[in-house]
Amino acid sequence: MLAVDFLFHKRLYRAAQEVLLSRWGPSACPTRQPLAMLDLGCGDAQQIAATLSQCGAPGGNLSLASYTGVDMSAPALAIAQRNLAFLQPACTVSLLQQDMTTFVEACPAGQFDLIFASFAVHHLSQEGKARFLAHAARCLRPGGAFILVDVFLREGEERQQWVERFRDHMSEAVAAGIVDEDEAATVMGHVEPFDLPEHVCTYQRMASDASFAAAECLHTDPKELSRLMLLRTRDP
Repeated sequence: MLAVDFLFHKRLYRAAQEVLLSRWGPSACPTRQPLAMLDLGCGDAQQIAATLSQCGAPGGNLSLASYTGVDMSAPALAIAQRNLAFLQPACTVSLLQQDMTTFVEACPAGQFDLIFASFAVHHLSQEGKARFLAHAARCLRPGGAFILVDVFLREGEERQQWVERFRDHMSEAVAAGIVDEDEAATVMGHVEPFDLPEHVCTYQRMASDASFAAAECLHTDPKELSRLMLLRTRDP
């Protein structure tokens, strides 16, 4: 599914690339300082590594001083180490096997310029998401931002309606020969009990409560299953 972009991850990461360069590229920040980046739920970092490379990191159009990746999976982090090797030695790479919520709760204030999380936050309850955003905002420096890529509800949609739309999308993948029925059942066996998407307006409210200056949706996939949001802290 990832190879043919059936879940639109490649489109979402292209949107992330555009955000990175429009906010921190040379035309946006002529006197920019290298960024300290935190990637929560980084997994094997395959897609973010490709995105950072396409942005010219670590020393080109996107200047990175450090990359910190946090994930619970040791095997995924071992792969991430290889995927991110191109950043070194100019950029310090730290990969931590830890729960991402535990990490942000303990993180000292103002440690990072950029937080990135892709398809990781939707497993939290709404209360858990609100706490997570509050800690994330505290971890960021003034002028920093949180790029959130995740599943979202349509306006006025209930969670079960989203699940059924996702199921229909998986059925299309089976019909097109992209996955077989067993693979689709495995995906739905995870999605149905564990995926907890929210409305954009809910994230905007939680972001405001967490003291983010603004929260806007910048990209939506063609099926309106996933979105990219940018949450910004106040400028210095």
